[in-house]
Amino acid sequence: MGSAAAGPDGRELELFGPFGPFDALAEAAHRLYLDGYGEDAVRAAREGLVLSEAAGDERTARYLQFISCVALHQLGRAAEAAEEAGRLLRRLGPRADPVWRAKALSLLAESRVDLGMTALAMDHLAEAQLIVSAQPVRTYDHLSATMSVALALRALALFEPADELMRLMLGLTFPPARVRLNVVQEAAVLEVSWAAMLDVVGRSAESGPHHARALGHAARMRALAHEVGYPEMRARADAIEGFVLHRTGEPALAGARLRAAAAAFRQREELVETQIARVGLALSLSGDGDVDGANELLAAVQRTSSSTQLDVWGLTALKVRAETAVRHRGGHEAADALGELARISLSRLWQDRESRFEALQDRIRQHEMAEQVVRQGRAALVDPMTGLGNRRRLQQLLERPDQRFSAVLVDLDGLRAVNDQRGPDVGDAVLRRVAALLVENCRDDDVLVRYGGDEFVVLLPAGGTGPAPLLVAERLLEAVRKEPWLEIALGLRVTASVGVAGPAPAAEALAAADAACARARRAGGDRLESA
Repeated sequence: MGSAAAGPDGRELELFGPFGPFDALAEAAHRLYLDGYGEDAVRAAREGLVLSEAAGDERTARYLQFISCVALHQLGRAAEAAEEAGRLLRRLGPRADPVWRAKALSLLAESRVDLGMTALAMDHLAEAQLIVSAQPVRTYDHLSATMSVALALRALALFEPADELMRLMLGLTFPPARVRLNVVQEAAVLEVSWAAMLDVVGRSAESGPHHARALGHAARMRALAHEVGYPEMRARADAIEGFVLHRTGEPALAGARLRAAAAAFRQREELVETQIARVGLALSLSGDGDVDGANELLAAVQRTSSSTQLDVWGLTALKVRAETAVRHRGGHEAADALGELARISLSRLWQDRESRFEALQDRIRQHEMAEQVVRQGRAALVDPMTGLGNRRRLQQLLERPDQRFSAVLVDLDGLRAVNDQRGPDVGDAVLRRVAALLVENCRDDDVLVRYGGDEFVVLLPAGGTGPAPLLVAERLLEAVRKEPWLEIALGLRVTASVGVAGPAPAAEALAAADAACARARRAGGDRLESA
């Protein structure tokens, strides 16, 4: 059992969750973001980041930085969100899990859309979309990355590819109900935003299927919200349904839904459902003859809309405001002008969608070709068994006398006997496990190589800021000793002879480490010798 702490609602939170020892901090910050408390979410994420970094909990630190970024974006602080996404990319480093890289790139893309940097956003989004589409979604991280890509596509009004990803996520069965609720909620917002945009640009005849899907998602939202005990999300579903009912000719039922929603969730500016509810309530008030009340709500939507992003709801409010003026005050040049402004603004953005889609496809093709070249070059330098560098990779460094390294040579004791007695499959599993131990215990800029059948080399660049080479060698020796080899085969035990030397040019450091390793073998193995 892990330790516990009190959460923001007073309930006890488990500190040892599945994503790191301090996962409860990330969960609390994420809940604040989902509920629309953006400032509190940023504050909680940054405070939790200090604690998780001090404790060495890198996994939770990643989640907290991600939450800080999405909350900043929710608050409309696009420049800060872009900076936070850049910091997350640097935290992940060159050996990052690809789906985490996709999450960070999507956040960077969405922020840069808001900053008007569409071309740069396309580059980030193309790479992220390639990553999430490369294999089936089977993990929470991959699902989260796919959602991030879908939201960035939605920000560019690329509804069709966003919808493809949403449909994929809606079909998943492995996520818990709470996560499925978040997916359905974003799918509902996508459909109702798509329909609203079609209405504004004068293509209302095409909005019917999107209204229907939005209603279906809203119903599913309510069911899941009830299942997980999240009444506010149920009210947000009512807000979406109420707006759609207004647009599909059910004003009485729409008004009831919207009034219930307004009473059941706090309409915070950060929530898109707040803007949807305000536009819907304005339609109800206008229908009841309360023009001033309708205009007050519509003005509130416009005040919170962004002039630097494709803001469907700000322009929808503008159009409804014009419709209200015409309905209650007759034809009026200013009202007509307002409606025309909304229509022209979104029409231009709608027409740009095709060029944005083509630009995205071009960038995806460019990334695919570049990745193919990189893969081919990488394959020539990678050991296919372990994924580490091969002798050709090592030779590149041995031919560079101007670079100095410390060398650690790890020789597995008795691997030939393991192959003879237990079969080559067990021996191969041991090699892959040792390779994983090297990756876990070395820095990103260390060079890891499978040197021979049962030998591995670590070259540590001289002058680095990491632990001393002798400490790295000791850590690797201990890691091999303590690894639960019984998971591979009953009775299996693996040890290593380790030699360490340097700093010196790579060839000299390797030769000295090899000699030290030989002394360790002659002394019976399972030990470390230093040159």
